[in-house]
Amino acid sequence: MRLIRGWESQYAPEATGGLRLCTAQLYREIGEEEGLGDRREGEVRVGQETIMVNWDTDITPIVLGSPLGENLQGVTEEGLMARLSEALDDPEIAIEQTGTGVWRISQNIRVEDAALGSPFLLCLSREPKTRVEWERLRGALPDRYDTWTVTEDLESLYFEIECGIKRWIGLNEITQHSMVRNRGWVSYSYYTIPANAPINDVMHVVRWFQKRRQYSNQQEYRYAYLVRTAQWEALPSYIDIELTRTGLGLFKPWEPPD
Repeated sequence: MRLIRGWESQYAPEATGGLRLCTAQLYREIGEEEGLGDRREGEVRVGQETIMVNWDTDITPIVLGSPLGENLQGVTEEGLMARLSEALDDPEIAIEQTGTGVWRISQNIRVEDAALGSPFLLCLSREPKTRVEWERLRGALPDRYDTWTVTEDLESLYFEIECGIKRWIGLNEITQHSMVRNRGWVSYSYYTIPANAPINDVMHVVRWFQKRRQYSNQQEYRYAYLVRTAQWEALPSYIDIELTRTGLGLFKPWEPPD
């Protein structure tokens, strides 16, 4: 398999001797401006808080159970939906009738980044084989990329990046840390809001391997490294790592197809 990567010339590995790895959260923050990240990138939802409401013959709801703590006496079905939409940030609300006059109202709950961490990323794309594929990919990435490289040995690159991160950790005198790593294709599996997921999936770095379908032309393959340490209050939003001569040789010059 061959993967390509676009660079600004001054930031290409050959020019810098290494790589700048940005956090997934940083990519998300700059995404809307530069067309790289998705503002919902890495967003996940877990569980569902449920309200059971029973409308009697007078259309007066009787709250059977309300984890959201809403006082719903005297509120109609339409009024309840309006109240939830106003009170909750970006709700994905479902309402279904479960019996005569009984309704179940649920919401997927968004999990914030602070609880889960944000990995350092290197992002590449599937090599286009035709001019049409190339133009589609080129249109999905920033115009400022003026240099392109191709990588074939994906396993060696995986190892080289990890070694570079560990060297950065050593140079910064971090003596206690943990690292979770992963690599693979990004899936473009949803249009607006991702579906809720089991908590074990949410806690894993794979949550950063999904985007909205509007980004599918990027054909993205990612290397992700989630580093945690109790010695620093927060890690920086990007790090610069050095590559060995072998690592630099993994990024060969590439030209678009005719």
